[in-house]
Amino acid sequence: MFYIQSDGKLNISLRVTGRRPDGFHEIRSVFFRLSALESLTITPQYGHNVRDLLTLSGEEVKGENILEKILRSARRTSDFPPLHINLVKNVPPGSGMGAGSGNGAALLSWIHAYTGGSLPRPEEFGSDIPFVYGREKWAKVSGRGEIIIPVLNPPENPAVVVAMPRWSVSTKSAFAMLAESRGGKFPVTPGEGEAEIEGLLEVLGRKGKAGLLPNDFLPSLLKNYPEYLRFFGAFEACGASAWGLTGSGSSAFGLFYDRSGAGGLFREMAKWDSVRKIFYLE
Repeated sequence: MFYIQSDGKLNISLRVTGRRPDGFHEIRSVFFRLSALESLTITPQYGHNVRDLLTLSGEEVKGENILEKILRSARRTSDFPPLHINLVKNVPPGSGMGAGSGNGAALLSWIHAYTGGSLPRPEEFGSDIPFVYGREKWAKVSGRGEIIIPVLNPPENPAVVVAMPRWSVSTKSAFAMLAESRGGKFPVTPGEGEAEIEGLLEVLGRKGKAGLLPNDFLPSLLKNYPEYLRFFGAFEACGASAWGLTGSGSSAFGLFYDRSGAGGLFREMAKWDSVRKIFYLE
């Protein structure tokens, strides 16, 4: 039996700077790792007439789970016994925290370690998986998410409060809203996105006040969910150095270098009707 922690991420910034010939969007972003959000227990099954079995506790995952896709793909190239996988799912799908990608990355890491191979590749299963498959705490991310550059001399790791609202946002609908609001244009160039990243890292590196963090999906979401303004106001009032939206939504977060207000905020926001779930991570 193997117990494996499964990580997630926050987007400290997220700019969509173009559309690639393969149909994927080009991004410029800074990712921050959220460690051990969820867990997998993997038990190889060595008996006869057994097959892969996935059980899940916690949050519901509708449709095919990414773990099933990875197992099906891995069995085309690798030899390993049938697996019983128990997934403890703490993060609701559509939260923007890359938790599902973290599940996939954890399973891929186990398969690669068990077989000694490197197939299938992380980028085959989603744009967030290459980052959570790695070990970097902070990274600059570009391409569709497959280009990972570790941040040299990264900021100190802050305490993080992540609030998951009652609503969820699918990646597909978020990109549709973004395209409609922009008329198919991409006002931020890759170079501008990279310069913005350097500025943010400099401010956070000295524990300065970065305020509302750039995320191209936020303006459209604010029109539909103005409650985000209440979230951001609470982060600011309780001493956060920075706050914003992660991924294409739906979770909002605050970064705290002064931790004195973070615990109280966590307890207060947990009572809000608009908050489905909240995490305090150090």
